[in-house]
Amino acid sequence: MFKKSILPILLMLGCGSCNPDESETAEEISPITWEECSYEVGDHPCDFTLKDQDGNDWTLYDSYGSIIILDFSTEWCGYCQLAASESETFRAQYINDDVLYITIMIEDRYGDSPPAEDIIDYWVEYFGITEPVLSGDRTMLDSTGETGWPVAAWPTFFIVNRDMTLHEKMQGYSGATLMTIIDGMLVEESTTSDP
Repeated sequence: MFKKSILPILLMLGCGSCNPDESETAEEISPITWEECSYEVGDHPCDFTLKDQDGNDWTLYDSYGSIIILDFSTEWCGYCQLAASESETFRAQYINDDVLYITIMIEDRYGDSPPAEDIIDYWVEYFGITEPVLSGDRTMLDSTGETGWPVAAWPTFFIVNRDMTLHEKMQGYSGATLMTIIDGMLVEESTTSDP
């Protein structure tokens, strides 16, 4: 009699994992499904991972779903410094639109690469930058665009849209032009999402 009354209790306890836990969710399917990448406008850019100013890894594809401004800069470039001084303006302007402004430092003030951590720390502190500043080097670049980012002037900007497609490339710096590009992307999004 004792065995019959305890058996259902043991079965309930032993089968705690028989029913899926409602708090568990199915593994999210990655939206990154492409196998090919390039550095051409209209294509998916090739993924990369670099260290930021805090020593953390920052990976391009982890930001799928955001508009991403990639600013390839050097410490010695005057227009790069101007862009850095206005980067927080972009962050504040588009903070509710999920627009990221990511700086990739390619050279220090002497033209050496990769830049040392103290160079990036100085850049971040001097310009009051709160978004990632990444330590890159010239191995990321290829003027033909076949094996790397086609950077031929400082700074060079690549704007990546939310579905991780290269939307536009801009050489040199004009805050007004960059803002016009981002505003146009946001307007286009709002018109395509309206019923």
